[in-house]
Amino acid sequence: MNILTKLLALFKPAKPAKTASHYDGYRKELNDQNLTSFEDLLSLLRPLLRNATKLEVHPPSKQPPENAPLLSHFGGLPYFEAGGQWPTAKNGKHLEFVLQIFNNGQINLPDNIKLVQFFYGMEEFAFDTESDGWLIKIYETLNTASAIQIDTPAGIEQLKYCNISFKAIQSLPDWEGLNTYHETAAKLSCILNESKPWHSYQKAIEQLTGQQNYSSQIGGYPCWVQGESTPVGSNGQPMPLLFQIDSEDNAGLMWGDMGLVYFFYDGATKQTEFALQCS
Repeated sequence: MNILTKLLALFKPAKPAKTASHYDGYRKELNDQNLTSFEDLLSLLRPLLRNATKLEVHPPSKQPPENAPLLSHFGGLPYFEAGGQWPTAKNGKHLEFVLQIFNNGQINLPDNIKLVQFFYGMEEFAFDTESDGWLIKIYETLNTASAIQIDTPAGIEQLKYCNISFKAIQSLPDWEGLNTYHETAAKLSCILNESKPWHSYQKAIEQLTGQQNYSSQIGGYPCWVQGESTPVGSNGQPMPLLFQIDSEDNAGLMWGDMGLVYFFYDGATKQTEFALQCS
C-alpha cells in the first residue's frame, strides 16, 4: 500500500452506526412477553371483540306503510308524540329527518334507549359536535297511544323512505384505532410485517370477524375514514359508539365524498358526540 493510499485510509469517514428502529424496541419488549406470532396476535384481539348490528338498507319504497312512523327506517316521516315539534338548527332552519331506530331488544343499543332519531341540516353540513345543524333525539320511554303525525316542513327535502333490516356482526377497531384500545397488539402487528404493518392486523380481522368494511352499524367500533377521533367519555375511556351511518345509495345519502357520520354516547352523563369524516 503506497503512502497516498494510507493517508486516504486515515481520513476515510467512519461508517455510520446503524440507527436502531423503533420496531427493534417493539421486538425486544414483545420477546420479553413471549409474544412473537400471528397466533399471539389473535389471542390479544379476541378479548376486544364487540357485538354490533349492521344496518341493511332496503331499496326505497314508493309508498311507505301506514305504520311507518312505528318502524325503523331511513327517510319518510319520523315518530312524534303529542306536543312534539319538528327539530330546527340554532339558526331556525328545519333539519332533514335521516333515520330512526327502534330498540327491539336484539340490537346493540343501550337498554335505556327505546328509540333514537337522527336529524341533519344538509345546508349547514356539520362536521363535529360543536357545529350547528345536527340532532340526535333519544326517547327513553314511548307512549305510542299519543303518537302524532307531523308532515315534513316546506322548504326541506324529504329523504327516500327505506326499510331497515338488522344483522348481528362482530367488530374490532380499525387499524387507525387499534393503538387506542390495545397498544401491545398494535406493536405485534408491526413486527409481524414491518413494511406493511396493517396487513397482519387486517388478516386477523378477517379471521376473527370476517371482512370488516365501511358500513352503517349500531355499536361495535367506529371505522374511520380519515383517522382515529373517538372522543373520551366521563370515565376517561374511549366513548362507546352509538352508531355510524355510511353513505347509503338506496337512501340517497352522501356524506361529502363517500364519508360516514359517527355518534358516541356516554351512558353515565347521557352526552352524545358527533363527527363526520369523508375522503
